[in-house]
Amino acid sequence: MFKRLLISLAVLLLCGAPAMAQEAKTFAVLPFSVHGPQEYQYLSQGIQSMLTTRLTWPENFTPLDAGAIKKAAATLPADAGAAEKIRQKLGVDYLFWGAMTVMGQECSLDVNTIDPKGANQPRPVQTQLNQVIPSLETVAADINAQVFGKPETATAKNQPVVQPMNQGLIVNETKSGTAYANPSLKYEDADTSMGRWRSQTLPFASRGMVVCDGDGDGKNEIFLMTASSLIAYRMSEGQMRQIAELELPKGRNYVRLNTIDLNRDGRHEFVIAAAIDKEPKSLIAEFDGSKFSIQQDFIPYFLGVLNMPPAFTPTLVGQGVGRVKYMESTINQMIKSGGKYEPGPAVNLPMGGNVFNVTFVPHENDYQIIMVDDYDRMRVFSSTETLMTVTDETYAGSNLGIEYHSAALGMKAPDGKQAPQDMVYIPLRAIPANLDKDNRFEVIISRNISVSAQFFSNYRDYPQGEIHSLYWDGVGMSLQWKTARIKGTVTDYALADMDNDGAVDLVVNINTHTGMAGTSQKKTMVVAYPLDLSQAGTEIQKTVQ
Repeated sequence: MFKRLLISLAVLLLCGAPAMAQEAKTFAVLPFSVHGPQEYQYLSQGIQSMLTTRLTWPENFTPLDAGAIKKAAATLPADAGAAEKIRQKLGVDYLFWGAMTVMGQECSLDVNTIDPKGANQPRPVQTQLNQVIPSLETVAADINAQVFGKPETATAKNQPVVQPMNQGLIVNETKSGTAYANPSLKYEDADTSMGRWRSQTLPFASRGMVVCDGDGDGKNEIFLMTASSLIAYRMSEGQMRQIAELELPKGRNYVRLNTIDLNRDGRHEFVIAAAIDKEPKSLIAEFDGSKFSIQQDFIPYFLGVLNMPPAFTPTLVGQGVGRVKYMESTINQMIKSGGKYEPGPAVNLPMGGNVFNVTFVPHENDYQIIMVDDYDRMRVFSSTETLMTVTDETYAGSNLGIEYHSAALGMKAPDGKQAPQDMVYIPLRAIPANLDKDNRFEVIISRNISVSAQFFSNYRDYPQGEIHSLYWDGVGMSLQWKTARIKGTVTDYALADMDNDGAVDLVVNINTHTGMAGTSQKKTMVVAYPLDLSQAGTEIQKTVQ
């Protein structure tokens, strides 16, 4: 009897051996110490997040929850001995920790690995500041191969072929996975054969565009704003057909067209920000399907629409003129009282934020603030208004601006038109979107391109442009995809079902270039990229991360 029991136990142990051998190992990545200017402190958690993502190998090596790490590691380790105590406290097989030292545009990255025996294996890396992400990719691949024994092709074998959302979109060239389209198309213009629809050329210059259901019939219309009018179009048999036009009040500088369903009745109102000289004089219009009407005029604020967290509900906001800097003044939610729109609760924004240059983007159960500054650089802030990064590239540049007289602190601005005036340019919008339906939002934004604009700050005539989809990778903003180069100046864009066929379109409004001499008359057109989102939320889309 005893002998049979021993045999049974041996059989059970032998059967369980493979399962025990395949038991997943665990690891934790601590926040990294960052030695350098304050603006780089966000990299502490950025590097932690990136390494955790790159080292995760499902069913083989799994990370410890970030919340548990934060509770157990109140202070960062100063040496391998302190790191080993944290590893034992966390109860993980491997612990990764280290530091980053920033020196000008160069940095030193030290990644340490504590194994189950308590031995430390350092991996020092010298790199440029703009090459931190590729360097981390290399370090992670080295750890995966040497420490975990992960085959280099383990990920590649399981990755399906990526299908493009549209042939006219070019995915960022990545080391892993298959790109949406051929990277050689990077500087080529797209045409209708590449999945791009183009409207007829219209004999005026556009100042803004929205695509929305203006009359509440369940179908979208296209609305274009010019220097003097608001025009409604409806798609019919593949063409844009004009159905109504509103002549806007004369003598104003119209700088932004927004839309919002103020009455929650399914009909979108049109919020038009404008100025007379330098003073804001905005208006709100509505559309009944055949004609426009002005709902309220002479609103003494620059009006805008922000998707306010935490619900990210479209909210009407307003802003006056600053005393020292033109666009630096209190921003308020606008509330209708007594038939008029009056300032309500204040909106907290980072310094330099205004109703035109700020976008709230959902991020990991919180949000980030995207702001385009006076130099068209994109600034990314946390929800606590901490600056996380500033892009090297320029985005959302436009040639729409307002002239004003600047004044030093405590001084009165000069009167009259004889004194030289400054110009504040109104950037184009940024659109938060999650087209691939993963756990990360992207930002859809324009990038108007001009060689001359790189040397002359006030040169705002762009011969070509692109639409970019950017995402936060833990360290900075990275390119997910972009359109092929578009000839002309991008003036506005939208994500909407333009032709009411059930598919989302990337709709881009462009003005033709005036030529080198600037003598050609500007005209406008609309181009659209139908997006195939049928595979959104699958692993196919995640290969572009």
